[in-house]
Amino acid sequence: MNLRLIAPWLIFAVIALIYLAFPTRVYYWDGIAFAQAIEDAQSLNPSLVHPNHLVYNFAGYAFYKLLRTIGFDLRALTALQILNCLLSAACACVLFAILIDTLRSLYLSVCLTFLFAFSATWWKFSTDANAYIPSVLFLLISFYLVLPDRKARPLLLAVTVFIAMAFHQLAVVAFPVFALGLYLQDGLSIKRRAVNVLVFTLITVTLIAGAYYLLFSLAAGSFDFHKFRRWTTSYSPDAETQFQFWSNLMYSLRGQVRLFFGGRFNLLKGIVNPLVILLAIALAVAVVYLFFEALWNAIKLLKLRWLRELHLAQRQKTVLLLSLSWSTLYLVFLFFWLPQNTFYRLFYLPALILLIGLAISSFRVDALRARRITAVFVTSVALANFLFLIYPFSHVEKYPPLAFAKHMNHQWPAGTVVYYALENSDKALVRYFNPSTTWKQLPKFLEMLEEDLAETYSQGRTVWFETTAIERFSSNVDSARWLETHARKDSLQELDDGAYKIRFIQVAPEQNK
Repeated sequence: MNLRLIAPWLIFAVIALIYLAFPTRVYYWDGIAFAQAIEDAQSLNPSLVHPNHLVYNFAGYAFYKLLRTIGFDLRALTALQILNCLLSAACACVLFAILIDTLRSLYLSVCLTFLFAFSATWWKFSTDANAYIPSVLFLLISFYLVLPDRKARPLLLAVTVFIAMAFHQLAVVAFPVFALGLYLQDGLSIKRRAVNVLVFTLITVTLIAGAYYLLFSLAAGSFDFHKFRRWTTSYSPDAETQFQFWSNLMYSLRGQVRLFFGGRFNLLKGIVNPLVILLAIALAVAVVYLFFEALWNAIKLLKLRWLRELHLAQRQKTVLLLSLSWSTLYLVFLFFWLPQNTFYRLFYLPALILLIGLAISSFRVDALRARRITAVFVTSVALANFLFLIYPFSHVEKYPPLAFAKHMNHQWPAGTVVYYALENSDKALVRYFNPSTTWKQLPKFLEMLEEDLAETYSQGRTVWFETTAIERFSSNVDSARWLETHARKDSLQELDDGAYKIRFIQVAPEQNK
């Protein structure tokens, strides 16, 4: 039996099953918005278009409808989580193919693939709803296409890079890597390689520009170029960033650590069981072993003999150059733009894994010892991230806003109207997990609110204010006085634990109080 042939299938099955067994309950805020948009859409229509991730909602909608068609009674958020679990396992398989082609070591390739799959931020987002996973999948496919000794395929490469960018705009940062990889592929003249790069560039730009302009015109009902330019470069207000060298440096360094390690010890409080204790003991043993190995190898490094042991084949040097380019482009870009968002660093995590693999394979060392250390290290990372991040985050009680949103199911009968002033992630979460309620933005005039209030209560329904509506009405004397006379004080529902502050209060016409 050829292990190299069945290894990708085993890797996919193992990773996908582990991901699916522990889906996160600490949801990424964009995922809630994606799921809401998918459930609100009556069909594949322009309401699903988003400028930062052009086709993600379309893919999510199709998968959601497919699951429901074949009999799965689930919501869009769950469907998106399942989709990402499967796509992430596919990412691991493509990375494995790249690793084994580069390193020519089945054992090392398997270990590094699991290091990638079970690194903290990747694992967490693989079990959540987001556009990063599918985008990275097509970045990996694109990288596979430009590996040394492979036949140059500029047209196919343009399509895969286009799909990566269509899932998420941030994939565009890696564009120069693929152009360089295409140029460096062997067996062609310099002129032919330059033509390939030109063809790749023109087709990619044409595809992405055409897709953006087409979907913009459908979504906005306009062909105005200035509106199109603003639309394509739009971003969330919370994405505003200011450059401060020291804080950006600290965020960048922290981000590298959080890519691989995450969670907190105290997250296990209240959910410890015999299996958790057993895994914690195994982790402790592995950490002790790694500590003594690190100490021994540190002594050996002082002798500087390792400098004479470095070795890389020519094709590995090409992959090294491409991996360094891939990681450097994102490191520089994210140093200046939102360095605090570790999840953006998922776009170059595969490059870091490749660099680690090339670093390990470049040493001519005791093979058995190196294999043992690598396996123990990967196991330690996986155990630590599972115990202190993934397992706790699979519990509702570890995410207070979600527990609070589910609690509100018991407070709001079907048809309840909830007013809000501003969009935010807490409001979106509570709304999504209370689908039988109706959410309205506060009207501009108080008279309009009072008319709606009277009509709603005449229909036997109730009206509530969400946090931002309460805050807006409390901000000036007149509206605060109105809230004081219309709010039912005994109805206040509140989550205020220092980290989160969410409030809801029932309001009614004075005669209904």
